[in-house]
Amino acid sequence: MQAGDRVGDRYELTYPVGRGGMGQVWAGFDERLDRPVAIKFLRQLEVPEDERETAGKRFRREARATARLGHPGVPAVHDVGVHDEDLFLVMQLVPGIVLADHIAEQERLPVGEATSIAAQVCSVLVAAHAASLVHRDLKPQNLMITPAGVVKVLDFGVAALLGPVEASRLTATGRTLGTPAYIAPEQAQGDPVGPAADLYALGCILFEMLGGNPPYEAANAPDMMRRHLYSPIPIITEYRSDVPDDLAHLIYCLLAKDAAERPASAAEVRQRLTPFFDRSESPG
Repeated sequence: MQAGDRVGDRYELTYPVGRGGMGQVWAGFDERLDRPVAIKFLRQLEVPEDERETAGKRFRREARATARLGHPGVPAVHDVGVHDEDLFLVMQLVPGIVLADHIAEQERLPVGEATSIAAQVCSVLVAAHAASLVHRDLKPQNLMITPAGVVKVLDFGVAALLGPVEASRLTATGRTLGTPAYIAPEQAQGDPVGPAADLYALGCILFEMLGGNPPYEAANAPDMMRRHLYSPIPIITEYRSDVPDDLAHLIYCLLAKDAAERPASAAEVRQRLTPFFDRSESPG
């Protein structure tokens, strides 16, 4: 696959955007509608043969899940198809910076900016959870900030439907989906997950935006999962003194080991974040 290749008899690849696991994302151009697009590929030949059917179903479900949200904080889905041995998904090309890179550049974000980003993520989660979808892989690498400051939530590829119709969860045997640094305790144990798992991941992201690092650090994935399960919940004010007590308490609640002890909904979290939007102080 290289620049200039044509996909689906209408999309021309222009440059690679990113790669991870079994997927690859390219920027492209839709010749039929004369607009730039993002094209996400699932490299089926890189998927273990016994997992290809599951991976393909998950990929197609990402297209349906993302398309049905219809939220400005989620890239619009334009098309889905097959190219050679690869499945592809055509989406809105989002300009901007990935939150992970923004944190790396700034080290710690101002309280107002961090809470505004988190609240925008909450708006997407409100819509997703109302549609019986839980993202299951929220992390700074999956959040894009546009030049206008709008947050886009990317990659619903491991989203699990909460309703009974697709309760099978399409998870390969013995494999835990998600990213270890942001994974909820119940998800780390392989238990069924609900909206509270997304709120836990949001707590990890908010902690990282304010403190410069995720709440837990470990040498490998199994150790990281044990930290989520058993280590004491860190207090953000011990890492940064200018975080208001009410915000520190909210983060502590988001990181509760027991899902039932976290805030009741993304809408509640968004409401609790609003008092901090206008703060303009620099990180302390």
